[in-house]
Amino acid sequence: MADGIIYGLSDKLKQLREKHGFKQEDVANRVDVHTNTISRYENGNLTPKIETLIQLAIIYNVSLDYLVGIGKESYLYLYEFTDCQRNFILKTIEGIKINFDV
Repeated sequence: MADGIIYGLSDKLKQLREKHGFKQEDVANRVDVHTNTISRYENGNLTPKIETLIQLAIIYNVSLDYLVGIGKESYLYLYEFTDCQRNFILKTIEGIKINFDV
């Protein structure tokens, strides 16, 4: 399977698409490929070209490093949390900034 080249890419693509509420057809139209191609990306049967990976990273508002699993830093994407969780995280950060004079 092509997904072995970029470990975990297929799962990330599917999870990101679902988190954004897109259908495969929506993504296919935005990157100008056939819907079956998106399905093959998400099943790990085909690896997108670099140009397509860049477009997908833009669509999903993630870094290319994150998408292909080579990022050296961990990122916390707030869209992955509920409103309640996001508010808690932001209040915690504000508290840290105040207490540590950041």
